Amino acid sequence: LPIAITLLVLSILHIVGGLFYFVYVYSLSAAPNADPLTTHMSTVYCMYYGISMLYCMLLASGAFSMMRQGSYMWAMTICILSLIPMFGPCYFLAVPIGIWGILVLRRPDVRDSFTRM
Repeated sequence: LPIAITLLVLSILHIVGGLFYFVYVYSLSAAPNADPLTTHMSTVYCMYYGISMLYCMLLASGAFSMMRQGSYMWAMTICILSLIPMFGPCYFLAVPIGIWGILVLRRPDVRDSFTRM
């Protein structure tokens, strides 16, 4: 449960941060004296954050499923996906949580609790 909650909180924080970044970029590009080069680079960063936010929504849905003990394979997949530091939320926190999640999910009692549900 702490692993799922941590992944869920990190993903939601990353999504909220991305939304604030979108608002910031919109305010930069809507300014009357906006530099075209800065606007273009900000648009590229917005595309990266958009992909990253979709990835975090995937992690959040998996973390929620992990809290409900839905699917063992989905929970393991989410822990493995959280190890990808390029898209993950709060990069330096998601990797240790993903490793911890894999170690916990490999325990026989945890695996059995998923199959009973």
